[in-house]
Order: sequence, then structure tokens, then C-alpha cells
Amino acid sequence: MRNVTAGLSIAVLLILGAAACSSGSDNASSSKNSTTTAGSNSTTTAPKTTTTLSSTHCATGQLKGSLGETQSGAGQRYTTLVLTNTGSKECDLRGFPGVSLVDATGKQIGQPASREGSEGATVMIQPGGTASATLHTSAAGMGAQCDPTSAQLRVYPPDNTESLMIAAAYSACGGFRVTTLVSGSAGN
Repeated sequence: MRNVTAGLSIAVLLILGAAACSSGSDNASSSKNSTTTAGSNSTTTAPKTTTTLSSTHCATGQLKGSLGETQSGAGQRYTTLVLTNTGSKECDLRGFPGVSLVDATGKQIGQPASREGSEGATVMIQPGGTASATLHTSAAGMGAQCDPTSAQLRVYPPDNTESLMIAAAYSACGGFRVTTLVSGSAGN
């Protein structure tokens, strides 16, 4: 009889414990940021926010993209992504550009760049002025698998659904990341 009572007590405790764990779903599944790690690749998803765009927000059509200098060191490569205001009025951008590698046929190569760091302040760009971000990847030969070299980069300026293309031979090894935009052409 003792064994039956002990067995029932354990079963009741397990059921109550499971119910207590599942009833706290507001705390367990309402995380605003999620990180997924698989092998050496990691992806971070930031919470979606609703922003009201200013009347001076830069549209893709008034921007030209280019790549600046690449700095290498300690098995890493840092390349500046520059957006130039080709319009006749100042405009502003805030956040991370969306960046993908594209082959000669327009097909995306690998995964788009993930975000590195936190979102910065709004950047005002005068006509002819620039804002820039930094693309970061591992150098070839450092053990990470490299994607095929791109023919172009597809860039979505922050809060734009239209992209611009930059002719560029770029290879991401072990994935690649993009920082938030800052003022000027030096990246961050």
C-alpha cells in the first residue's frame, strides 16, 4: 500500500509541476529578442517596431550605394558600405540596411547579413553627403565556409521596400553582419 501511495504522490507532483510550468507561458514565450545558434552560425531577430517616418526620410531613389575600403586583421574583414544622397534636399535614415549577396543572374547567395550592434541615432544626410555602415565577415582560410563571390550587393536602405544594387565582388565566410548607419563614409 505504501508503494501505491508513494507512486500516486509522485504522479500528482509531476502533473502539478508540469501544469505550473505551462501556465507561465506569458513569461516563457513573450521574449522580445530571440537568438538561434546552430554550429558556428547565429541569427538574432529583433522585435518589430512601428515607426513613423519623417517627412525627410531618404527614399531608395535618392540614394546611391558603393563599397569603401576593406580593413583586414585577426582573421576578420571589415568593408564600408556607403549610401550617398543624390537628391537635392537633405534626408534622414536610421537603423540597419538590409544587405544580400547576389550572383550575376540576380539570385541571392546564402543568407542576408545579420545585424551587429544596436540601432543608432537618426542620420541627416545633406545633398551629396553620405551615411555608412560596416560589413563584417571572417577572412577566407580561417576555417569558416565561404559563399561564392557575389557579382552585386542588394541593399535595402532602412525603412524602404525598394532596393538598390551595388556592383561588387564580395565573399562572406561564415556568414556576414552589418552595423547600423552612421554619418559620413568611414563606417563604424
